[in-house]
Formats: sequence, C-alpha cells, structure tokens
Amino acid sequence: MKNSLVDRRVVDSIYKDGALYSSFGAYWRKKYGYKVFKIPLNAQFTCPNWDGRISDEGCIFCPSFARQFTYESFRDVMDKDVREQVKHQVKHYKEMGAGEKGLVYIAFGTNTYKPLDELKKLFDACLEHRDVVGLSIGTRPDCLPDEVFDLLGSYVKKGKHVWLEIGTQSVHYRTLERIQRRHGFAESIRVVREAHKRGIPVIFFLIQGLPYETPAETVETARIVSALGVDAVKLYPLVVMKKTVLGKQFKEGDYRPLGMSEYVRLTAHFLENLSRYVLVQRLSKDCGLESKLAPDWNTYRLIIGSRVEKELKRRGTKQGDRFNLTLSADELVPLKPSETKIVRREKQKKKKSVRL
Repeated sequence: MKNSLVDRRVVDSIYKDGALYSSFGAYWRKKYGYKVFKIPLNAQFTCPNWDGRISDEGCIFCPSFARQFTYESFRDVMDKDVREQVKHQVKHYKEMGAGEKGLVYIAFGTNTYKPLDELKKLFDACLEHRDVVGLSIGTRPDCLPDEVFDLLGSYVKKGKHVWLEIGTQSVHYRTLERIQRRHGFAESIRVVREAHKRGIPVIFFLIQGLPYETPAETVETARIVSALGVDAVKLYPLVVMKKTVLGKQFKEGDYRPLGMSEYVRLTAHFLENLSRYVLVQRLSKDCGLESKLAPDWNTYRLIIGSRVEKELKRRGTKQGDRFNLTLSADELVPLKPSETKIVRREKQKKKKSVRL
C-alpha cells in the first residue's frame, strides 16, 4: 500500500480517544493545534465537460455548468470580488465559532480550468487574508497539467496548506462512462502521484448509489482508494437535481436512489473496508432543497454522520476493521482438510454479521 501524506501517529491518537473513524477535523486540531473552517468561494469557473472543450452535456447529475450554490451565508456576496468574498466568509465563520483559521475552498465548477496566470492571481488573492492558512481546490482529475501542480507546489514551499479535492466519483470505468464523466480512473491515479511529489494531499469525492454500481463495487472502491494512498475522502449519496439528465431518468423510473437506511449501512461498510489512515472529511451532502428531486430523506451531514456512527457501534466495528489486502506472513501455511472447514465456518459467520 502506498504511503499517504497523513501523519499516522496523529490518526492513532484519534482512535485512542475512542473515535470510530478518522475525522478530518479531529486530525487538523490534533496536528496543528487549532480548529480550521472552509471558506466557500465562487471564482466564476466553468467546466470543460460543459463548455465544449470535452463535451457540452455535463455529467448526468450536474445542473448547468456545475454551479450548485448551497451555502446560504454567502449568496449575497458570491458575485463580488474574491477578496470581498473571503473577508465576508471569514467574519461569518469566526462569529459562528467555526474555528480560528480558514482554508479557502474553491468549489464551484472545475477550479483549475483557467489560464495559468489567472490561476496565480486568484490563488494569491485568496491567500492575502491574515486568517487564511491555505487553499482547498475542487477540480476534475483531467484538468491538472504539470504546470498547475508546480504552481500549487510553490505555495506549499512557502508554508501554505494546499489540498486538492478531486471529483473522482467512482473508481470503476463502467460507472464513469454511464454518468458521463468523460475521464477514466487513470487520471486520478496520476493526480495522487504528482500531488504527493509536491507535498500536496489529495481528497477524493466519492458518490454512493451511482447507477448500476453494486455494494461489492463500493467495497472495492474503499480498498482501491486505500491502496493508492489517497489522503482523505468525501462521501456523498447521489442526489437527484432538477434540470439534469439524472432528474429525467428518475422521473421516468429509470433510476432509484438509495434509501436513508441503505445509505447508512453502505457507508458503514465502506468505512470498515477503508484504511484507518484515510481521513474522512464528510459522510453526506448538504443540498439546496429548492433544486433537489430525490432522495426524499434529509441528507444533511450531521444527521447522517450520527446515524453512521450508531450503525458502526451496533456492529461493534470502526474504520479499517475489514480492510485487508494480503495474507499475513503467519497465514502462508497450507491448511489441512479439517482446518479448511473451520476457516470456512468462520468466514460465513463474518458474512452474516454484516447486513447491507
């Protein structure tokens, strides 16, 4: 398994405190000694899967040009100058008690899809505020040429925190093709390699409940992400939005979203099969109700997060308990026929203990 940039000693201390999974927030507080918050920013990015560079159709779940403004706190300033947005959001979150410092979260659209000189001006402006400690940049895995990696790496060299949030969505090519992502998984593998060369940790966005993707494939996703050395994940249920291809499929009965209990059980199973050292930034998605068609349950992350923890407690498990990629050295001994039966019975018991 490849090494991530996550400090394993810090993660171990999180579990010693009784945590059931390695939360990003807990990790940051322990490693850096303060609480950090995300500062959502609208930098007027579009997407090459919408504007014709790659396609003009977009992903099946994405409304026009990937702009889903669901943060109420900055709808009044989201079209203003970048510096004004940052100033407003820092004040808002500090007054809420969300933390002491912020990461500017450039989230809407594909946020490396501009000429290099424009990206530098934008990133420089975002980092001017004294309470901003770094950037967290959401983008597609196929929009990160070496020049952009080098630019981001230059901020790391200056002591800034830089995280890349990659819209991987799935590790399975069949799924990526069906949801019209128009990239494969090879691009995401390259991102992890090139980002880690420059000291940049990587977060994968992963959607649960994608069309035709099975629970077994979801488990394999957790294992692949772990083996690749991804630093953190964001998990989401697939949300059906108005004015999307998926919305049309849903209305015509061609897509059924996961129920809440299904999502909670699947997420718990995902965490069990995810390396204990992969940070978890989110377990669900906050979504603007005005544009949502389905699912019919509340996807708010705090509600779902507590239910996932309750499910893990019911099972008596935590993140990584079922993660295993190889036999141990002690297991490299052929079994006798009588021992084979015992091992088979134990495996059957483990299967029955997990109800998806």
